[in-house]
Amino acid sequence: MNAFLTIALLTLFVVLHELGHYISAKRSKIAVSEFFVGFGPKLFSFKKNDTEYGLKALPLGGYVKIPGMDENEEVDGYEAEELFHTATWTKKLYIASSGIIVNFLLAWLILFSIFTFYGVEQPTLEIETIGVSSVDPLTEAPSSIAGLKVGDVITSFNGNEVNSWNELVSYIEVNPNKFVSIGYFRNNQSYLTTTTLESRIISNTESGYLGVSPKIQNQKLGIIESISATTLVEIEMTKAAVDGIFTLFSPQNLQTLLGTYSGEIIPDEARPLSPIGLAQAGNQIAEGGYVNLFTLLAFVNIFLAVFNSIPLVPLDGGRVVLALYEGITGKKIPDRKLYPLAAVVIFVFIFLGITAFYLDITQPIKL
Repeated sequence: MNAFLTIALLTLFVVLHELGHYISAKRSKIAVSEFFVGFGPKLFSFKKNDTEYGLKALPLGGYVKIPGMDENEEVDGYEAEELFHTATWTKKLYIASSGIIVNFLLAWLILFSIFTFYGVEQPTLEIETIGVSSVDPLTEAPSSIAGLKVGDVITSFNGNEVNSWNELVSYIEVNPNKFVSIGYFRNNQSYLTTTTLESRIISNTESGYLGVSPKIQNQKLGIIESISATTLVEIEMTKAAVDGIFTLFSPQNLQTLLGTYSGEIIPDEARPLSPIGLAQAGNQIAEGGYVNLFTLLAFVNIFLAVFNSIPLVPLDGGRVVLALYEGITGKKIPDRKLYPLAAVVIFVFIFLGITAFYLDITQPIKL
């Protein structure tokens, strides 16, 4: 059920992205010849005000067709002022960027709704669980050796007052294999204990290990706090999406993905996801609550926005760059000059799309 919900919402987000292009084109008095939900064989359609609307057999997104996106295509039946390539550079910029803006806005609204109606889960300094040794799972962790128990509230580390879980983690991480003191509350009384931290490797860096996990507490946010938190999280998600795009399209990663067809196991961080993979991920993530699922969908919107912002034709970002170039220089770059680059981009996208579907069927993602 959650897989179908993920697919339905993903389709909705793509359609809303295309709706952004549709509305901006109509507002700019640029023709829109088609607006379809789905791809493949046509199921039904109707025509109104020179635009054909309809539904196709594979409801995995949608598209808008604007005559004159390529200045060399046939555009019989349209006036010159209705075509995209004859529009002013400001109209081109508006139409090309509108879908990207819609996805960023959708992500912001989803995150704002989560923060406003659900709040945010914050780790506290109360111990929820005591772990085992990072060196030998059959032995006690430094926390157990120190006598810490579930329900204890940590108050200090090496004589430094601790006010948040993140602050405690920062102290622990920089003290691998060190003898440390830990202050804590138990039954409204203060105690002090000592232990020697263990060492473990995280991202090729030696880090301290105590062996405790925090109790998570839900914290309600006001409107202003929600706006601030939403904006900050969207910025962080955007940075993560940009990093993901650079990783996905790196020559090294593309070479790794070629190993798909020789039977190699592809690591999750290297693979693209098709709608099938997103459905698999959404189904697994929803087991932890719908807040997690909608957080994933917010990131999907941001990824769609960043992906479409890539400054290469035929993506929206390529059209944005061409519009800005025209606005700055007063010159247009002929579409024919862009055909070779567009062909390479389309070839890479087809490769990634086929690979994503193949991996999601043969190596289902496991979160």
